[in-house]
Amino acid sequence: MNYVKKLLSGAAVAAATFTSPAWAADYTMIMAHTLSDKEHPIYQAFLELKSLIEERSEGRIEVLDQGGGALGGDREIMEATLFGDIQFGPMSTSGATQFIPELSVFDIPYVMPSDSEARRALVNDGALAEAISEALDKKGLRYEGIMNGGFRNLTTADTEVHTPADIAEAGLRIRVQENPVHVKIWSDLGAAPTPISFPELYGALQQGVVDGQENPYGHILSQRFYEVQGYLTNTNHIFLANISMISKDWYESLPEDLQKVVDDSFKDATDFQWELQAQLEESQRAQLSEHMTIVDLSEEEMQQFREQTEGVADLVRERAGDEIVDILMTEVGQ
Repeated sequence: MNYVKKLLSGAAVAAATFTSPAWAADYTMIMAHTLSDKEHPIYQAFLELKSLIEERSEGRIEVLDQGGGALGGDREIMEATLFGDIQFGPMSTSGATQFIPELSVFDIPYVMPSDSEARRALVNDGALAEAISEALDKKGLRYEGIMNGGFRNLTTADTEVHTPADIAEAGLRIRVQENPVHVKIWSDLGAAPTPISFPELYGALQQGVVDGQENPYGHILSQRFYEVQGYLTNTNHIFLANISMISKDWYESLPEDLQKVVDDSFKDATDFQWELQAQLEESQRAQLSEHMTIVDLSEEEMQQFREQTEGVADLVRERAGDEIVDILMTEVGQ
């Protein structure tokens, strides 16, 4: 029995021991992710999804929430979803690129629209969404949309960052995901990029294994990174696209009426999340400002970050392929 199957077995025992479902479900959808704060907008959407599916299916589908990295980090969750041990393994696209290289298209810095509605339409409708769906289908996964994690921003323990030179001069060790594109971004910015699993990140920051990390406001708050980081620089370099992927085999095992329940519930939960995220961004910043010094870059300073990471697009083309990159650029241009 491998690592993930052992954890799944333990989760099943725990569910049987501590819950008393009012129905005997015909199907189970294990929902495994690394978020632990149930107030996070994405976690709120997962709970909304669970409620919608269970209610609309009249108990025929049970959604088993396994958050907080209970079944592992992105790699373990992705592998288990591909094998069908997990039915729904949501994560940031950056955490899935080693398995689905086309998703590297989301890692090109400074290309995503800043306008929330334009960004939602770009990633959930039209040509880019179709290309993502096709890439997932080849891996035995069904695409159910993208939730809005916000833009990634840099936090550091003791260094106030305004330019890439500040990063290089301080020799900052920045935690990144296990993703070669992210490694290149931070190498090009003068940092020492250090891959660390998300569930292990707080401890790494606390112990000084790394000097900083990059995540959106919501993640910095929910994981309490502000307790071990003093500065937040609004670099806004990458949109954290949280992709919803489900096992295609599991989906196709459902009768048509339940397939519709699943699809409709994902759409409604995704819309719910985008609206909630838009409502909370200002309050998230305000909460962080109570604990950290927030640095807003001037246009000249931001341009230095853009110029220093221009070469990243070439690496993304090598990994994701020209076709999906061209689709993104065309859609953004329109």
